Order: sequence, then structure tokens, then C-alpha cells
Amino acid sequence: MVKVFSGIRPSGKLHLGNYLGAIKNWIELQNSAQQSIFAVVDYHGITTPYDPKTYQQQIMDVVLDYLAAGIDPDPSADGPLLIRQSKVPQHTELAWLFNTITSIGWLDRLPTYKEQLEKTGVNNMALLDYPVLMAADILIYKSNLVPVGEDQLPHIDLTNEIAKRFNSLFGETLPVVKPHLAEGFRIMSLQDPTKKMSKTGDEGIALSDDPDTIRTKIKKAVTDSGKEVRYDEKEKPAISNLLTIYHLLSGKEIKTLEKKYDGQSYVEFKNDLAEVVVNFLKPFQEKRKKFEDNPDRVMEILTKSEEKARVLASSTLKEIKERMGLE
Repeated sequence: MVKVFSGIRPSGKLHLGNYLGAIKNWIELQNSAQQSIFAVVDYHGITTPYDPKTYQQQIMDVVLDYLAAGIDPDPSADGPLLIRQSKVPQHTELAWLFNTITSIGWLDRLPTYKEQLEKTGVNNMALLDYPVLMAADILIYKSNLVPVGEDQLPHIDLTNEIAKRFNSLFGETLPVVKPHLAEGFRIMSLQDPTKKMSKTGDEGIALSDDPDTIRTKIKKAVTDSGKEVRYDEKEKPAISNLLTIYHLLSGKEIKTLEKKYDGQSYVEFKNDLAEVVVNFLKPFQEKRKKFEDNPDRVMEILTKSEEKARVLASSTLKEIKERMGLE
């Protein structure tokens, strides 16, 4: 039985990299998996600096993006669930239980911890410990398939280390978790193709960006030396990134695009790419506006999903506490 879990932090508006690297995969999986749960992981979002006054709006912005992108919750049946992590308290309770069997050395060696330290200057316990909460997010539903980007693979490894140690200490209870990587998981910054696309400045295209903003960002996107529109990650990383975006949004093969723009300039290529992005995002933005105008419907989806998620999570937590001698 395939059980899917995945989540995104509400640390800014979702961008094309989030969609192509994560949400697109979720949409494909939600109809084939026996259980799929998609979360706004708001507890993870407070491990780094944030504004409490705007945080609820940030959470709802991500919820709206999920729904507009095609996540289709059906809490009344066995369909996908859409939840806010903080509304299912079993996540954090299980994380505490996992803390009792997780070696500090496992956490200290993770590259993302060191990257966040360098990036934010914040050094709190939650930043070190959040991979344990991530393991709890996944295993509280006994999920066994997690759509992730390549940078999250060490966290899946850690999740399996925790599950393995739990099973060894207390009996076979938790599943092996497999990562699900998709073609679009490496969408890079428009300004620095050595870094992943982010939610700041001109580095990424937000799913909610208007057409003029999109055209401006694509126009300003860095390019490589020479004028050839050719896919070569080592020699032409910037153009390769733009070709990947074009390919994934249009469905046209990269070889076809290379042939189409043979002898043409970067300007012509960028102009066409901008229109591809604008046209791709138009129906998404129209659908998002409909959900935004119907907040009662959105809250009904969340409330029903979270009620069902708490039932599933309670069942797992009860079994785990019994195994550990706590019940």
C-alpha cells in the first residue's frame, strides 16, 4: 500500500521551483496512492526568523497555492488530505518520543543544518531538531513514499535510521520510507544557476506573479557566455535551467527546443519562455482567485482533512506508546 506524505514551509509565496519540484509530483501521486497527506508545515517555518503578525496569512497563501495547483482533498472518502501541521498535535508528540532514540551526531552531520546556520545566523534547538519532527510528520501516518528535492534526501535517510532503531528497540512498527524524485526537482535561481530557486527578489518566479513581473524576471535572468541556446549543465548552467523550465511547462522536449532556437538569440528565447510561463500560470491564478473569494470552503476542506488526519495520527501514536510502555 502506497502512503504519501509531503509538506512545504510557509516561508514565502510558492514559486515555480516548488511547483515543478514538489507539487506537480503530488498531483500525479494523489490519485494513485492509497493514502496521501499534504501539509503546510508551519512548525518548521518558525525555526528561522518570521513575522507573527503575517504568519497566518502566509500559511493560508500556501493552502491557496496547493488548491489552485490541483491538490484535490476529499476527506469524506479515501482521497487526499490537506492539513496544517500545527493542527495535528500528534506530530510534535511523536517527535519528542523520537528524540529519546535519536543520536545528536545524526543531526549534527546534516548539511542543511549547517547551511541554515550560515544563512540565518540562528542557532536554536529547533533548527537542529527539525529533521526529527520531519520524521514524525512522515511516520505518524506510516507513510512510505515522500516526494522530495535532492537536498532533502539526507532527511529521508535520517527518518529511516529513526524507524530502524525504533523497530529494533520496540518491535516492528514503522515502515521503510522511500523518496520520490521527479524530473523537475532541480529548478535553479534565475540569478545564480548554482543555487536552487528561492522565494526572494528576482531569483524565482512566484506562482502568483502577474504577467509583467514574469516577463521582467525572465528578461533579467542571467545567461551564459556565447549566444547558443543549448543544454549543457556544466558549460551553460543558466540556459540549461531556463530550457528545463521551458520543457517542463510546455511539454516540448529539450532537443526540440534546441533545434527551434538554433541561430536565434537569447532575447528571442527569453521572450518566448516568458509567454510560456505566463500562459501556464494563468489558469492557476484564476483558480486561486476563486478559492480566495470562498474562504468558508477553504476552511471546510482544512477542518475536515485535519479531523481525519488526527484520527489516523492518534492510531499510530497509541501503538507507538504501547510499544514504548507508555500505555
